[in-house]
Amino acid sequence: MMQRVSNAARAWMAALVAVSGAAMVSGCALDPVGLAIGAVSTVNMPSEASLVADMVPSYRGTDCKALASLQRGYIDQLPTVDPAYREAVVVNIKAVRQVMAEQRCAEGGGTVAGAGSAPATTVTTGPNGISGAVAGTAAPAAAPASEPQGAMGAAVGPLTAQLAQALGLESPRGLVVTALIPGKAAELSGIRGGDVILEVRGVAVGDAVQMRRVLGAVPSGQSVLVKLWRAREPRELIVGPITSTTPALPPGAVYADAPVLPAAPVQERFCVAQMTGSGLFSSSVHSPLFTVRNDGSEAESAKLTTAFWEAARKAQPGYWLAPHPRPTCTRDSKICTSASADSDVLMMLCETDRGKGVEIYEALRRDKPRTELPWSPPAP
Repeated sequence: MMQRVSNAARAWMAALVAVSGAAMVSGCALDPVGLAIGAVSTVNMPSEASLVADMVPSYRGTDCKALASLQRGYIDQLPTVDPAYREAVVVNIKAVRQVMAEQRCAEGGGTVAGAGSAPATTVTTGPNGISGAVAGTAAPAAAPASEPQGAMGAAVGPLTAQLAQALGLESPRGLVVTALIPGKAAELSGIRGGDVILEVRGVAVGDAVQMRRVLGAVPSGQSVLVKLWRAREPRELIVGPITSTTPALPPGAVYADAPVLPAAPVQERFCVAQMTGSGLFSSSVHSPLFTVRNDGSEAESAKLTTAFWEAARKAQPGYWLAPHPRPTCTRDSKICTSASADSDVLMMLCETDRGKGVEIYEALRRDKPRTELPWSPPAP
């Protein structure tokens, strides 16, 4: 029987797993497309020190200036980052500081000849969590005025070989999103914590400094095409409006290479939604087979999945209590999943062929006795 994820585990895994499409079911693994990475039990959860040790090798070989910029980017995120992601950001700060000490980097990004002991790497904490300050850390030197800088409201870190393998990437490439600033371009445009950013404006990105340069070449307020890896598949998103040191265009103007994605066709989709509990005496409910007509976008599919979860909570008051993150869907939105902190699984399965939809519905009914919840999707 799968153990429930501990509080400490949730803070770290939320940034790397939970919002990347993890589907966890107590007693068995329901993972039809390989979305799940796995669960971490209380006993096996690595310590912060071991997590830092795992991250350190990925920063070695990075020059001092880039390390200083990475450190500054992480620290700048702390005051506004979602509490669920703070531990992941702190681990990265400590790993960067350790490598800076090894390479005798000055606080501003240069190298100190004959440097002595490393500066402190303690991240201060309080009763409500991380305060956002790193002891002994001064702000690194600003980038040269001639170098454009841009941001989209996402903290990113290097991808380790182990995490790349877990996410289904053949090699460690791109940058993993460790945190999002609420209300900024990345979050508003649909980027999630745990996504791996592969390209920005057609440029493969390997470190945060490079990504800021690429974004900085775009007029402030415009959008960019981002290629990313999510749920073991490549995706494309238009992300904006970004902030940039390149002056904004006049109101209503769009820059020359502004991205355009073709609209997905509107189709009939035949779907079934279900909620599965994680405890020994768990409950499971599912919807009837229902029909919707939409473009199959993740946003539309996530709305439907969430609507069923709300209906399940009303039908079984006091049972489905733990909140769910926004569901993650496959690229064709045939499967959408969301796992709560208590490992309850919310899932929606859709097909564009009615016969296949019926097969899924019948298979769910045969697999395990579940309660069918009378439900139909809300009107658009």
